[in-house]
Amino acid sequence: MKLRFTGILLGSVLTAGAALAGLPEGIKFFDNQDYAAALAEFTYLAEEGDPTAVYYLGRMYEEGLGVTADKEKAVRYYQMADEAQNAAASAQLGKMMMTGNGMTRNPELGIEFLKKAAYAGNTEAFFELGNAYAEGSGVQKNMTYAFGFYFMAALRGDARAQYQVAKSYLNGSGVPQDYENAVKWYSRAANQGYVKAQFEWAQIRESDPRLKNIGDAYSWYAILAAYNSDSVGQQAAQRRDALAGMFKNAQELMVRQQNMRNWRPKTPEESVSAEERQNTPFPVIPGFNDPETTQKMLAAGTVLLTDGTPFGVSTDMIETALASQDRTAIETAVQNAADAGKVRAYTFYGDLLHSRFKDEAGALAWYQKGAAAGDDYAQYQLAKMYCEGRGMENPDAAECYGWLLTAAEKSDSVIADSIQSATDSVLAAMTPDEKTRGEALAEERRGGNKGDAQNQPGVFKLF
Repeated sequence: MKLRFTGILLGSVLTAGAALAGLPEGIKFFDNQDYAAALAEFTYLAEEGDPTAVYYLGRMYEEGLGVTADKEKAVRYYQMADEAQNAAASAQLGKMMMTGNGMTRNPELGIEFLKKAAYAGNTEAFFELGNAYAEGSGVQKNMTYAFGFYFMAALRGDARAQYQVAKSYLNGSGVPQDYENAVKWYSRAANQGYVKAQFEWAQIRESDPRLKNIGDAYSWYAILAAYNSDSVGQQAAQRRDALAGMFKNAQELMVRQQNMRNWRPKTPEESVSAEERQNTPFPVIPGFNDPETTQKMLAAGTVLLTDGTPFGVSTDMIETALASQDRTAIETAVQNAADAGKVRAYTFYGDLLHSRFKDEAGALAWYQKGAAAGDDYAQYQLAKMYCEGRGMENPDAAECYGWLLTAAEKSDSVIADSIQSATDSVLAAMTPDEKTRGEALAEERRGGNKGDAQNQPGVFKLF
């Protein structure tokens, strides 16, 4: 995908003859703080039209990493990457609009950019939307919605969100009070090395009568003291030493000390199991992923990306495939999910090909697989493609109408209103012959397999 670079001369920072290796290497340079090498990689790749590289250039100019900080230039990079459907750039623009950092403050518009990124599965956007609803910034304050967005980020392994979810369960804020879940999410955030969660969790374990556990408090204070030399580490060391004298059993203290020495922070991927991520339904948030909003967006022709997690497809896999144009890993995961009975995976991939990869022919092929397997959303999307002639030489009104009739047979579907609206529009424009042929096609399919689509709660999601 070629990007249009207006007002920024990318080549001016690219040294002739530089050894350029690719996006993964550029990101590795960036993560290792070798910003000169990262700049050369990202600049070259941005000239080639890589939106992820453009996003990273925005990061470098926003934060002054290897270049002179320039918020205006960062915004222009983020805008170009956003136009190319880079979700991280959309999230960053949303954050900047929320605070007025580098651009005019506009919380309401910032919310829209954050939602755009969240629909594409961006974890940072979920977390920032949680903050927005918790603070009432750009939206009316609503702790239930804040919890919902934090929870979606927490399931993706974000330690900050896990900490917020833990606090919500502990205090009954936006969700019923639940000490068991508070323990689980505090532990997850703390085990990722999130200092704020570690210290607060140690204090709770030391003094909160509801969750008191001196052994755990000692362990977390010890870990904090070992990994932090600042004031937090010093305070933790003092509490660790104070609690050491409370152990009546020296053997228990020795075990705690040994466990502390063996402790290592977990990665976000290790924090929440793939099975839990796949099988936990997301909270429904009005105006974001409720059925009415779903229908309105579908009726407007918006392509919605379902969450790939139930089908084994992560956001990182998508970004890697976009950069390399190698979709093998995604296709393997999608096919495995479909083979296991989750045929909506076909539709997810059709959406992905249409909206992120701009591959209409590929989207058509995967929608056809989903439609044949009985998924009404695939049938609806396939009908739209036939009506609009996308991914094929010419539109086919009969095929369009036939698939709409087939999809409409699932009257309890969340997209039933959208299917009916589309059917009414097609009927008003098609010829009698096309109508007859469409009805015949639907009748042929009526004897086929219509009940295989996996529409379990939580599977039809908008991001």
